[in-house]
Amino acid sequence: MAKNKKSNSPLAGFYRAPKMYTQIPTAGKYYDENIIDWPTTDELPIFPMTAKDEMIMKNPDALLNGEAVAQILTSCVPCIKTPRKMVSNDVDTLLIAIQGATYGDEIKVTAKCPKCEHENTGEASVEDCLDRMAVVSENYTFETAQGLTIDVKPFLYENTIQAGLANFKSTRSLQALQKVEDEEAQLKAFNENFMNIAGLNFQLVVDSVNSISGTSQDGEDFLVTDEESIQEFLENCEASIGTAIEEKIGEINKIGINKKFNLQCEECEEVYETEIAFDPVNFSTAS
Repeated sequence: MAKNKKSNSPLAGFYRAPKMYTQIPTAGKYYDENIIDWPTTDELPIFPMTAKDEMIMKNPDALLNGEAVAQILTSCVPCIKTPRKMVSNDVDTLLIAIQGATYGDEIKVTAKCPKCEHENTGEASVEDCLDRMAVVSENYTFETAQGLTIDVKPFLYENTIQAGLANFKSTRSLQALQKVEDEEAQLKAFNENFMNIAGLNFQLVVDSVNSISGTSQDGEDFLVTDEESIQEFLENCEASIGTAIEEKIGEINKIGINKKFNLQCEECEEVYETEIAFDPVNFSTAS
């Protein structure tokens, strides 16, 4: 790729260099060489953004469809080949690291006091967030009452982007429906929106099931990993199994950056916990 070519320009010595190195929550557990060209260490080099990168991050359409984040990741973490196939929590971690490499260690945190509702502002540390990161250290499996062993993984970035786009379109559609006087048309459109969102949420669960293993009624052990068979199973299994899968996926999706942050109210001196709200929409002004 062009960004990896050596330049004969006298300015080449002033090109950007990695500002920090970081691990990611999955530690590469779910990736092959087609997704990340893993370095010899367990840490990924993080480059600061370029002027072009900043312009990309200010494009609303590119932010909404995930293209802006995908381009920033390949620019600032060159060993990443296929960012959309990465786990969402890994993407969040790398974006926070890129923010630190570009704008410095401080992240502005603003939240209302739950006691007196005064809005307070504090400064969190990117380095501290990364140091407190939890890493996936085991397989997330559970057994059903039927004797099946189900192994799950976190949500992929491309899945969360698709779900976000669908929710955005659904919201826009429902807002437009408020101007429609035909109640039957309203109900039909509402049901279509609901089914679309339900379908995408179901696909999120399907894509997060790594494998299902057990012993068949003929007494033979089996391991199912293909998406078609997993989807067919989830469409036909008891609701309790689907609920258990969602709960396990919820557990693994929480692993990653610790966004908890304590603020002390300037008015009543109440100490309360809030979360660092990291939104790529406000990327360039977050610090």
